[in-house]
Amino acid sequence: MPNAQIFVRDSTNNKNVPLQVDGSNKLSVNDATAQLSLSSINSALGGTLTVADSAAQSSLSSINLALGGTLQTSNLNAESSLSNIESSVAGTLVVSDSTAQSSLQNIELAVGGTLQTSNLTAEASLSNIETSLAGTLTTTSGVSRTNGNLSVAASVTNGDVTSSVDANNFKHAVVLGNLGASGDIVIQISNDGSNWTEDMSSNFWSNASSYDVAGRFECTARYWRVKYNISGTVTVRYALMA
Repeated sequence: MPNAQIFVRDSTNNKNVPLQVDGSNKLSVNDATAQLSLSSINSALGGTLTVADSAAQSSLSSINLALGGTLQTSNLNAESSLSNIESSVAGTLVVSDSTAQSSLQNIELAVGGTLQTSNLTAEASLSNIETSLAGTLTTTSGVSRTNGNLSVAASVTNGDVTSSVDANNFKHAVVLGNLGASGDIVIQISNDGSNWTEDMSSNFWSNASSYDVAGRFECTARYWRVKYNISGTVTVRYALMA
């Protein structure tokens, strides 16, 4: 095939001139305007240029390996590969740069379990949260309990009742003591402390030999008291648990 020569038009001098390449068969651009245009194209592409040349791809691959996962890319295949790398190293990032290590250490020491902030907006928001919660947030440990005496070596007559107990803050109750003879007690309950009903499921008998008595029940009504179905000298105490 005969050699072919390509000409381009010189618009300034209004004549055709041959297109020239250097010794590596690469187009040489000396025109300042053309160089500026090519520079603008390079800036616009900003790392998104797709390269199909195998040699160039190999070079870019080497650069990617050297950069160790910090390469920015918009190529979908490359993004998928980098995503896999990111998932594999999740939480295991090793920083060998001494300056970066020092900065990270300072951050860790500053946080120290208590977030510090100098941002006025953030501080105002935290202050508002603190004000809103003030006095409303409580914590408890253990079990809330209380106890008291209903009758201590007291003389009672069949049908007598004790003073009432307000169990508003409690769920469970127990009565215990000694009736001095064979007999029983029954728990009376009330919602208002005035109208009373006997809770026959909470009827407790004394032991046949020692005459001790004990029984537990749920505080389903706010108030309760003990009714004695025995005459004699008795001692009865109670305990409440939340």
